Amino acid sequence: MIKHFSQFLILIFILISCNSNNSTETQTELITDSYYFQKKTFNVNFYDCSDKNEKFSANYLVSDDGLMQIRLSEITDNKEEIEGCSSKFFQLSELTPAYSYLLNDSFLMEKSECTVLGDDDLLEGLSPYLTTLKDEEIEVWTGITDTNDMKFTWINIWQSETIRSDFLSEWIKTRKSGLLANDLRNIAYCDPPFVMMFLK
Repeated sequence: MIKHFSQFLILIFILISCNSNNSTETQTELITDSYYFQKKTFNVNFYDCSDKNEKFSANYLVSDDGLMQIRLSEITDNKEEIEGCSSKFFQLSELTPAYSYLLNDSFLMEKSECTVLGDDDLLEGLSPYLTTLKDEEIEVWTGITDTNDMKFTWINIWQSETIRSDFLSEWIKTRKSGLLANDLRNIAYCDPPFVMMFLK
């Protein structure tokens, strides 16, 4: 990822230099690509309860069946022990900051447990995926955990089940989807996603 960023900066510098030779005006080039800047780490508190539970603050989103609750925050929370609920805490590195607004309201979450298939840099390997999201303006927020024993968790957040279904039904018909699937298949193997709607 750093290599691509360096190449991007060199390209911008060359383009600005070439333009300045052909023009007497001074131009300022602003780099506003949020895929390179302002990526965050989110702390995730996830609870799975045996019965519906009313003991959570308003900061948590509740699954549509009322049995799970989740909070994504930049602030580290103490894991609260709640009777009848198992809890997990993990950190997600944000990969798509342009779509972080999806975290501010109800959302559909896909959670997959994945295994890295090689020694290559995972983030560099995911660059075709990130480029596709950006180029196609696909509104999905993506975050991954750090790799631990070649395993990591991949989270996708969509605005709703309808938006996800409508997009996927069209996307799988395109040649690009097959090419991207081949790229990702060489990087990691992911279990089928656990999908749940969380309501604010």
